Amino acid sequence: MRWPGGLGILVGCWIALAAGCQPVTIKRIAGGPSARAARHSERLPELPPPPMDGANPRDPAALMARAEAKCRAALAAERKERELGAGYALGAVVDASEALIASGAELGGKADGTRADQARLILNEATRLALRLSSGRRIKLDREWRDDLAAQGVRVSVARGGALWDPDRFDEFRLADDFTVRGLDLQVRSEGLGVPLIAIRRFRFGDLEGREGEEKFLMPRQVYPASAVLRVVPPSAGSTGGLPEFRLELHDPILARGVDYGSRRLPMATDLSTPLVYHFSHIALPVLQEIGLLNPQWLEKLAGLYMLHPYEPGKIPVVLVHGLRSSPASWMRVINQLQGDPKLRDRYQFWLFLYPTGTPFPASAAKLRRSLDELREAVDPAHLDPAMDRSVLIGHSMGGLISKMLVLASGAEVWKLVSARPFEELRANPERKELLRDIFFFEPHPSIRRVIFIATPHRGSELGDQFIGRLADRLIRLPGSLRSTYRAILLQNGRDFFTPEVRSGLPSSIDELRRDNRLLMTLNSLPAGRGIVIHSIIGQKDPTLPIERGSDGVVPYVSSHLDGAASELVVPGDHGCQDTPETIRELKRILLLHLGRAGAPTSADGEGGNPKR
Repeated sequence: MRWPGGLGILVGCWIALAAGCQPVTIKRIAGGPSARAARHSERLPELPPPPMDGANPRDPAALMARAEAKCRAALAAERKERELGAGYALGAVVDASEALIASGAELGGKADGTRADQARLILNEATRLALRLSSGRRIKLDREWRDDLAAQGVRVSVARGGALWDPDRFDEFRLADDFTVRGLDLQVRSEGLGVPLIAIRRFRFGDLEGREGEEKFLMPRQVYPASAVLRVVPPSAGSTGGLPEFRLELHDPILARGVDYGSRRLPMATDLSTPLVYHFSHIALPVLQEIGLLNPQWLEKLAGLYMLHPYEPGKIPVVLVHGLRSSPASWMRVINQLQGDPKLRDRYQFWLFLYPTGTPFPASAAKLRRSLDELREAVDPAHLDPAMDRSVLIGHSMGGLISKMLVLASGAEVWKLVSARPFEELRANPERKELLRDIFFFEPHPSIRRVIFIATPHRGSELGDQFIGRLADRLIRLPGSLRSTYRAILLQNGRDFFTPEVRSGLPSSIDELRRDNRLLMTLNSLPAGRGIVIHSIIGQKDPTLPIERGSDGVVPYVSSHLDGAASELVVPGDHGCQDTPETIRELKRILLLHLGRAGAPTSADGEGGNPKR
């Protein structure tokens, strides 16, 4: 789509300023082998040199000293011969592994805790070096990598199943500590055994059409956290020395937090934040945001419901719905904080709804309803997972209006905005008629038990009435499927079949945000589903104003307020308040509350009032 010179940029910049976004960035740490060697050396403990001949070679101190010396030899060899360096690193894995097992105490224990910690640090560093030197900066852990090592006399098998990733499903891995992240209030990391990795499966646009089952609902470019452990396999009878066999384990830190090693259960080293930021930073999100608003048709193929992680039975879905001129990346800080809470990570799974924000939001709501049904059919067709029936919707701005349409019963009221004639009298081919039925007739979705509205314009927004909003409205080009359907039903039924609003043309999403919009008024009159709990979080840009006269700069308080909400929290901030510390604390509170409830709300839940905190 083409639009006049600076107008599209002006609109985009105005809405961005209204949202008040602060960037989260990720950057690869620069430097060649010397810089990497310095970083690796800093992580190695300072130990005495290896013992002279006559000392017990199986003593943990002797094993650690040898392992440390081999790590430093690997670092020195990297500049000249990576294969030689990889051999030193694998030898260090053998010695450090034996030292860790021989240390005989829990990590942090009083007896040999310090020695165990040192052995773990050396083992982690040896593993990190072995992966890098045997594969390169973009680490490949596929069959070709294993075959190359086998040709060098190093046998590596792969553990699969349970809470382990299969390395063959990924195109590459990156060391998480090769990157630095800025802009997050919380870095979700933990010390322990293993090497945190970023597991990457590249985006292939051509694969979108052929995806089926669960794969259809995974992000097109899949990026997940992983923690690598290289385990030494005990030698078989008759083995002839040299390096032993190794077993590679790629643990999924979303599913597990510990590693069985020797006779003990050890904490696992994890990094959840770096892969998350890497993921969202390597998608063309500014392009998606602009095109999703101004030319929604381009985004139609990518639009849909996506799981951030493969389906996790028994965990409650939290569906996050972004707002106008936005994308799922707007939830990055929220996801980081919620996943960073072990109580929430153990009980919830996080899904994202991506939609073109220039499309009329009732059409996007219909797509979300269909997507929820299709995802359930793909991962739980027998409906055996009760957690799926306790889902939580969180919608920001226009995403709140989409979420709202999933918990209301329309009756015929929304259709009456289109025509005074019964829907059954509409003449259209079966496919188009079904599309329109899905948009204008709906019931509360049976899987949703709770919805959280953030900065949601239930009664419209100042943006819809202002000049810049009207300008953006004129620039939006609606999807061809909607335009062709509109033209076809006008032709088949005649203009008199429809209300004057419909005869004048299809509305855009911004047009639907005007404060006099009849759709918003109708939605506010519809009943919510029985037992569905509603919460509101509202931004207050000017703290000197009374709450009732306040606004987040885009949506006034009187538009965001709902009388029937179980709780209401007014937070300091502008329209982009979905990721402020106050909002995230409230989201955590509500999600923890949701875990303790299986039935309808009661006064004992502390949800009976409207606290304006």
